[in-house]
Amino acid sequence: MDEDGVVAERVEVVEIAEVGALMGDGRGPFTAAELAYARDKSDPERRLAARLAAKRAAAALLGAGMGEGEVEVLRSPGQPPRLRLSPRAEERLRVLGAERTLVSLTHGREQAAAAVLFVRGRA
Repeated sequence: MDEDGVVAERVEVVEIAEVGALMGDGRGPFTAAELAYARDKSDPERRLAARLAAKRAAAALLGAGMGEGEVEVLRSPGQPPRLRLSPRAEERLRVLGAERTLVSLTHGREQAAAAVLFVRGRA
């Protein structure tokens, strides 16, 4: 099918306090780039919580056997956030009938959230 459209979507909400616990235990699923980006901001735990929400949403959409470590949230200056998937996750994305991902991040005082879309068609 050549039509553009949303193949799958998910919104995930994370308590910001959870990130502190993950980081304290050294169990955080964050890449060096994600940590560096967050630590450069005044509110790193909020930034990481939004990234954790995106990772969880994408992993859930990808299905069984896919974890948060298969997904990286990248952000370039002046650009919206984007997801980088592991080769295995990219393959699963294609099997699901999607060609790209879209992500939106937000955070408040106590919670952070992300919306992830798997989309058919090219931008």
